[in-house]
Amino acid sequence: MEALRGAMHESVLGGKRRGQRILLADDDPDSLDGLRSLLEAWGYEVKTARDGRAALDQVPVVHPSVVITDVVMPRMSGLELLEVLHHERPGIRVIVLTAHGTRETRRRAAAQGAFAYLPKPIDATRLRLVLGSALEGEES
Repeated sequence: MEALRGAMHESVLGGKRRGQRILLADDDPDSLDGLRSLLEAWGYEVKTARDGRAALDQVPVVHPSVVITDVVMPRMSGLELLEVLHHERPGIRVIVLTAHGTRETRRRAAAQGAFAYLPKPIDATRLRLVLGSALEGEES
């Protein structure tokens, strides 16, 4: 969490990034709040969900450009969320985060169309680069 707080202060962008909504799904309240604060400090509009099912329910309302999801969550895992989004909303880029990653989990995420797979704790600099790449086509 300290790394995320430190990264918030390194470079805060002015104003909101138009049309760039991020839906963040994580069942850990500290991770959810810390990551939300970081993304908002970078200028993104962020909506949150406590599990994959809640995130999926918000997609038609939020219209996210990117979904950032933890893997291990109740009701619907991040990989299950990824699979549904890959088939039903293929234009949404999904970044998968996990503290419990295995080669199999990484392979499944890639096979299901994850834009990126990042380990926890989050490296804020790497997340910023990956998120920028995911949103590159959204600014037209």
